[in-house]
Amino acid sequence: MARHEFGAGIADYVVSPADGLWRVAGGAVVTFWDASDAGTQYTDLQDASGTPMTSVRADDYGQLPRFLGPDNVTGMWADAGGTSRAWVEAYNLEPGESSAPALLDWLSIKSFGAKGDGIADDAPAIQAAITAASAAGGATLYIPAGRYALGAALNWASNVNAIGAGDRVSILQATNQNLDLITGTDVSGVTLQGLQLSGPGRGFGSGVRFTRYAAPTASITLRDVLIQSMGGDGVFCHELSSSLLHRVRVRNCGGVGFHLQAPQDTVLGGASTSLIGCSAEGNVVAGFWLDTMAYTNLTACAAQGSPAGFRLDSCTAVSLTGCGAEQCTTGLTVYGGKGNSAAGFVTEGSDGTSVWLTNAATGTLLSGVTEVLPVTGSTACVRADAGTTATVVGLTAVKPNVFTGLVTRLDPGDGSLVVPGKTIVPSGGSAARLGTAALGAGGTVTVNTTAIAATSVVVLTIQTPGGTVGSPYVNARVAGTSFTVKSTSTSDTSTVGWRILDPS
Repeated sequence: MARHEFGAGIADYVVSPADGLWRVAGGAVVTFWDASDAGTQYTDLQDASGTPMTSVRADDYGQLPRFLGPDNVTGMWADAGGTSRAWVEAYNLEPGESSAPALLDWLSIKSFGAKGDGIADDAPAIQAAITAASAAGGATLYIPAGRYALGAALNWASNVNAIGAGDRVSILQATNQNLDLITGTDVSGVTLQGLQLSGPGRGFGSGVRFTRYAAPTASITLRDVLIQSMGGDGVFCHELSSSLLHRVRVRNCGGVGFHLQAPQDTVLGGASTSLIGCSAEGNVVAGFWLDTMAYTNLTACAAQGSPAGFRLDSCTAVSLTGCGAEQCTTGLTVYGGKGNSAAGFVTEGSDGTSVWLTNAATGTLLSGVTEVLPVTGSTACVRADAGTTATVVGLTAVKPNVFTGLVTRLDPGDGSLVVPGKTIVPSGGSAARLGTAALGAGGTVTVNTTAIAATSVVVLTIQTPGGTVGSPYVNARVAGTSFTVKSTSTSDTSTVGWRILDPS
């Protein structure tokens, strides 16, 4: 009976419970089993000199020494103390021998010939790994540290994942400026994690481009991915649903950072997707562009240095929470759609309009929107075009607002509630709608407030009687400037309370 050699390369395959990456922790004790869960432990192991042992200890770098497995065992499940086991096979298999389990688990792209030297075209090798994983019904590809030059797009498949060693070290480098880097049609059940997707800095290719032909692009997860220097979009997904983009950074691409587009020929389109902690920096067209998406949220996302920071086109119930746009011409554009919202949204350094509602966008809710240091040439904080309806709560504006749509505004800084056509709750300051004034010589006093209109109703009461009390009344109005109160008694020195109401 023959013993087969194992070890040395096992660090690429064994799981340690840290961010879901497969590796052996320094000094970890690794045991070997006949099943992926439970089963019987192999204890008949030998070190390279033939000394019996029951387990193997990793060195400080997580590498294992070569060792001999049990007689006639060509593959084992390795356990490094993580939440699951990984399949490893012997190095010295004879031609025709196979140790592969019925279902593939983790595959290293280097096992398919990928070099990762930044010179050789690794597209054929990685495509072969994708094909093998797909043929097995799904698997996870491990992409070790290296720069993998790609002369062709990688055509992805459903239920095939890719995990790298980190977005600074596991780099997929596109060399054809007019091809996408990762592409797929009708894909679902895909996770890409710990990778960098880098382009040639020009052309038309996108970093990730998943399109729909007959089925939605569903259950897609991008996590801890850096996408940069693509000629087209960083991420383009067609009818994305039930998906998650988490800590994805797109920078310096020639199109849109995150472009999520739902088709017009479906009832629902893309929906139920979350973008968390994502950033778009220096992209030529826009940072985040959602087209006809529904029931989707963006949390703690940031756009910087693009003409459009965030753009929602014909979306339904898309929410932004704790997001911001810096150095963008327009921080947030809501173009049509219904029920969209932004809470705690901050724009800084806008050189156009901080928030723009247009094309009959209805039911938009802006809560806690803050404008910071707009540039001199910027035109408006919030612009609501005719045909739009919105509610604005707790707005902090530097530039004027332009409301030609129907905007209900609560607490714009002076304590008022403004609804289209009238103000209900009095406000203070230069546009005061409530106050007191003491009658002076001749029983008259002029109250300065820009809130007064030619049709305003002014309610007067005597707060504190004084002199010979008469009956106060409004004697004159100067619309947008002031009104004068006069008493029927010229010796009346009472303090008069006043309140301005607008007729409906």
